[in-house]
Amino acid sequence: MTVAGLMRQYQVVGRKAPTSDNPNPEAYRMIIFAPNAVIAKSKFWYYMHQFRKMKKTTGEILDCVEIIEKDTGFVKNYAIW
Repeated sequence: MTVAGLMRQYQVVGRKAPTSDNPNPEAYRMIIFAPNAVIAKSKFWYYMHQFRKMKKTTGEILDCVEIIEKDTGFVKNYAIW
């Protein structure tokens, strides 16, 4: 993935789609760096497939919100991979 502009920090929450067997599945939250919300959701599904064997077709996104720093007067160090 090439970096298109500024990287932003997103919190994405998703879970498996509810079924009759499991009407309230466990929700998963990830903090992801991405240039926009669409790529953040895509990365969420990529990592969920790696970690929990859950695909986009069998799941749903509950929330995707950009995290904005309260105080930008000092530097924080982040690793992006």
